[in-house]
Amino acid sequence: MLLISGDMGIIGRLLFSDNAPKVVRKAVDFNAEKVALTAANIANAETPGYKSSHLKFESMLQNATSRNKLKMKTTNSKHFSMQSPNFKSMRPDIEIDSSRGRIDGNNVNLETEMTNLAEAKIAYDANMTAMSKRGSIIKSAIVETR
Repeated sequence: MLLISGDMGIIGRLLFSDNAPKVVRKAVDFNAEKVALTAANIANAETPGYKSSHLKFESMLQNATSRNKLKMKTTNSKHFSMQSPNFKSMRPDIEIDSSRGRIDGNNVNLETEMTNLAEAKIAYDANMTAMSKRGSIIKSAIVETR
């Protein structure tokens, strides 16, 4: 029986020491920023000269998580260590669309913006489902150890 106490055991380390919750939280934060930026684009759809902006963060999170697929145990001070990415300092890139668009210089495409909102909703739902499933696994592990 593996209890989650001072020495968390194998199950505890697997459930609580990886970056999954940090990645999901950061993805939800970035997604909220993406929705706000999309809302600003929609609100300025009739503003002459307004250029739409888009948030790019998916590849940043992908790169941060793929770096640490190998888990290493440092048994000697001369060994290399695989450090976790610093999710707190990650900031998404904002790209301003420089295309001309309409005659008044505004390039907001409402269909594109509505698609972005739909994608954000799907991503949010997927992230919340992932966290819910993770919580169920943790709860199951705790109940099984009693």
